[in-house]
Amino acid sequence: MLRRPKPTDSEADLLREQELFLNSGASSKVNVVRRPDKRRGEAFSILSRRVLFAADLPDQLPTLTPAPPKKSRFKANSVRFEEEDPEERLDRQDTHISAVLSRIIERDTSSTPVSLPPFTGTAFPKVLRLSEADGPSAASGPWLVSGQGLGGPDSPAETMRIHRENEAKLQAMSESEIREEQKKLLSQLDPRLVEFVRSRKAQSVPPSTTPSKYPEDKRDQEECLPKNVDNESDSSSAAGLHQKPLELPVKPQKEWVHMDKLEPEKLEWTRDLPAPRRKGTKKAMQARFDFAGTLIPPTEDLPTHLGLHHHGEEPELAGYSLQELFLLSRSQVIQQRSLALSTIASVLAKARAGEYTSVLRGNMTSTLLDAGLLFLLRFALDDSVEGVMSAAVHALRALLVSPEDEECMDSTFSWFRGLASFPLLPSSQEEEDEDNEGLEENMKETVKEKEERKTDYDVARLDVVKGLLKMKLLPRLRYILEVVRPAPRVVQDILEVLTRIARHSSSSATQVLDCPRLMETVMSEFLPTSWTMQSLPLPQSVYGLPLASAMKLLRVIATSGRHACARLLNSLGARERLSRLLSVEPSELLLEPAEALRITTEAYRLWAVAAGYGQACNLYIDLYPTLLEVLLSVHRALAPSDPLLPLQLQRVLAQLSFLTQVTHTAGCHQELQAGVVPHEPKVAKHTSLYHQVALVLLPWLLPSSEYLAHELLSTIVFSKEFISEGHSGGPEAIELSELKLYEDTHHHTAPSFQTVGALLREACVQLPSIRGCFLTHLAHLEASVLVSRDAYLGRNPWINSQLLPELTGPTLPSDWPFLPLVSLYERMGVSNGGGLQVEELPQGALQAVTHCLQWLLLLEVWREDALKVVLPVAKLARLSCVFLCSSDLFLERPVQKLSWGLLRLLTRPSRLDSLDLDVPPPGLASFQDLYSALLAQYEAVSFGDRLFGCWVLLPLQRRYSSTLRLAVFGEHVGMLRSLGVTLEQLPVPLERFTSPPEDSLPLLRLYFRSLVTGTLKRCWCPVLYVVALSHLNTFIFSQDAAAQVMQPVHYR
Repeated sequence: MLRRPKPTDSEADLLREQELFLNSGASSKVNVVRRPDKRRGEAFSILSRRVLFAADLPDQLPTLTPAPPKKSRFKANSVRFEEEDPEERLDRQDTHISAVLSRIIERDTSSTPVSLPPFTGTAFPKVLRLSEADGPSAASGPWLVSGQGLGGPDSPAETMRIHRENEAKLQAMSESEIREEQKKLLSQLDPRLVEFVRSRKAQSVPPSTTPSKYPEDKRDQEECLPKNVDNESDSSSAAGLHQKPLELPVKPQKEWVHMDKLEPEKLEWTRDLPAPRRKGTKKAMQARFDFAGTLIPPTEDLPTHLGLHHHGEEPELAGYSLQELFLLSRSQVIQQRSLALSTIASVLAKARAGEYTSVLRGNMTSTLLDAGLLFLLRFALDDSVEGVMSAAVHALRALLVSPEDEECMDSTFSWFRGLASFPLLPSSQEEEDEDNEGLEENMKETVKEKEERKTDYDVARLDVVKGLLKMKLLPRLRYILEVVRPAPRVVQDILEVLTRIARHSSSSATQVLDCPRLMETVMSEFLPTSWTMQSLPLPQSVYGLPLASAMKLLRVIATSGRHACARLLNSLGARERLSRLLSVEPSELLLEPAEALRITTEAYRLWAVAAGYGQACNLYIDLYPTLLEVLLSVHRALAPSDPLLPLQLQRVLAQLSFLTQVTHTAGCHQELQAGVVPHEPKVAKHTSLYHQVALVLLPWLLPSSEYLAHELLSTIVFSKEFISEGHSGGPEAIELSELKLYEDTHHHTAPSFQTVGALLREACVQLPSIRGCFLTHLAHLEASVLVSRDAYLGRNPWINSQLLPELTGPTLPSDWPFLPLVSLYERMGVSNGGGLQVEELPQGALQAVTHCLQWLLLLEVWREDALKVVLPVAKLARLSCVFLCSSDLFLERPVQKLSWGLLRLLTRPSRLDSLDLDVPPPGLASFQDLYSALLAQYEAVSFGDRLFGCWVLLPLQRRYSSTLRLAVFGEHVGMLRSLGVTLEQLPVPLERFTSPPEDSLPLLRLYFRSLVTGTLKRCWCPVLYVVALSHLNTFIFSQDAAAQVMQPVHYR
């Protein structure tokens, strides 16, 4: 089927479509009409379209030359000579009438009556309509010859005579002649005229009065044919000239308005929808949602009266995609904008609830934000239509506010340290600071300057709340509250959005507080000091009524800092609101009972936050009688079926939180900490349990709990009294078990061997020094410890903010026992150039490493569960710092003894089975990178040390990747001369190196080459010599001849 040209078609596309049109033989809808040239005596004619083919175009453009001047034909003929005779000129130019008229036959009109038109009272004669002209005789007479132009008394007879002559002539013609004449006739007529006649006849002639036996839609082509002519021949003759009219889904009627010109493309939308996709399809489809945000399955066949079908890319599917919702939100129709924003709000709410997790790929909220949702909502807030603006506020609330999180934080307010809360910041993302590279410190941009230089998009991409604040959201919300005065639901949404912004950070809370007239509007309109009781349970407006959400906004702002709390109490009148709301019972507040309980609960919470800073405590004296009465009435039992019971309990808990903070402020002092060492016999029995709990608790402490971590480390973790094994025969028992083990296995110890029992006994003696070592490495937390101490000890006047530090992770890492060792490696480790950053160890480094290894040995033996959070591969990587942070630290005798003991503990059968080197250690890309550094360090500074050799041999077991073994026999083959660990010194059974047989042909070639060339000898490297020989023997004597073919190796 031919298509209409599009604006995007090129010239080649147009020429190709033209050729297809000409080849199809269809008639043109547009004709080139040339007006007749009267000067040449031409008659009016319809010319065929002038067609230009691509093949007829020249290869090169013709040169542009000026056209010759035009000459007027009339000017040449207007030349006159004075002596010329006008009569002769007239005879020369004029022609005889016989050249125009010939064979004129006059009709006898002597008997024809002459009738004058009748006189009427109207200005114009009556219009003759075709429906009135058609009479009963039209059905039996001729269709084309009416006889109206004859004008004689015998005109009907003359008409019938002409009709019979036409029929006789048609009967005498053959079928081919009839088709030829029909083609000739249709070619001379305008196709639009034919279509017009065809449509008029279809409307004017009803089917019941049609005398023809042929179908109605073909009657206009069959009227001029005899009855014995086949119907199919006629239809086939016109098929090449005209396309068959499309079957429209509806038949337009004459009475329909504005249907005089049909548009089939638009009428196509009135057809029935195609069937949805069959169930069981695996093809991914675009998500579509209804107006409530519910995901509509693509196979769901919903009725059209729900309004979910539209003229989109997939009209058969119900619902709206996100792209279509974004398009509708910018529509010029108000209802479409409001509906789109409301639907987006529902989608956001359901996405936050996790309803799309199992059916949609990716994160719905992230997808919407990447598509520009934040800017769309910000633009919609500036809409002049209140309905659109309200829908935008609701969508913004669905994006920012999590009702479940708010409910949880309200429920935990009365817990220990429940007043404090973490800032709701996004996950920190490191940005590349390319602009400041190579600049001095005084020339680099500050954080504030960087933020100001960023665009709104860059800020919103990293932090939604910061982006909204940069787009001036707060002044717009103030305008809506102060000027627009929207419905109660919009007011609640705005207050919840402001609360979420205040929870973001202390700076965001300060911006809410500093926004001109924003907090003044909240205090005057939604926290008034006087109001009247509402007659309806759901008022039409909440202006002039106290709202619990407004009081909660004050409480969250007060949490951000003591200065913000003081501004609320003293400058904005929060103190008067507290006195007004808490001086009477909730039933006397002229509010709905549930709302009265909520707002008094929030008032107590705000007072508790203020008392946590040592502020507003003088109100306690003023409201003491009321508070005493409240406390005395707490014991009254409420019915379990009372719907207000949860609200009543929340109010009681808020009162207790307030009283706790007032007590801390009134009796602000630090109790003497004489230590927590238990002296009672019953308590002393569970010291080991206390110690294990303290070790488990340490990695779980979050920021703002630095004081607890310091107290645990100072009093319990490194205390001899809490490690009962150290003074109850524990080291001796370890010695006996080791002696029995080595006697049974006939192992010979290394020269520096010392039993683990002796090492443990020495570690218990050094516990105070070990504690000092770790506290020294945690000295950078001193400021945080002091701030946390004020909060935990209830020193309210010294507390600056109830907003906790940013949550970036626990206070101490899970591998904190390795902290001194890792810190030394970061200071002394291998640089990018491959050498050590510092040649000499700093003062006290040997002692710090010794204390760290002693503490690790103690934990591995007696507190193994405390180190289960550290992966075995992470332990091996951290202990490898002993060899990497210095060129001779591992040669020191205390380090040697402790490292041998830890190596024997790590190579026990149960530990070896759990050691997985394919898992990358925390902080490293892969273990292979660490092992490459170990091999390079061994070649450089090992001096054939047996401890370092055992450490290098450990990853070469058969169960680990062959890449590690290829690194030894390929890149670092020179180390085979100094890797002199004997089979007796090897802490790992030899079978773990030789079984199963090696299947890596490149590694087997390296084994063979090292043995043949003498690079690998038994006297130099006994362990790997036996390993290589075993694998080669297995390969040679267990494979067929085809598998034994190895590439030739050339040696010098």
